[in-house]
Amino acid sequence: MELGAEWSLMLYTDGLIEGRVGDTGERLGQDGMVEMIRRRLSEGLRGEDLLRTAVNEVRDLNGGELTDDVAVLLLDRAV
Repeated sequence: MELGAEWSLMLYTDGLIEGRVGDTGERLGQDGMVEMIRRRLSEGLRGEDLLRTAVNEVRDLNGGELTDDVAVLLLDRAV
């Protein structure tokens, strides 16, 4: 598969998307995570800043520390 000149691949454990969203008790889920990352990318965040912001936002939405382990890896290529 040819990826082109600019691309990103983000891998993460389920601990990141299983966090709760405020008082609703609803999980963030994959769709919520994708929406959040797209929003942050549109704001110009990239690399380590994107990852740090994403993990912090998930914790904030959860109302504190997450109950499962979290690992995130971002591979990207920018021209």
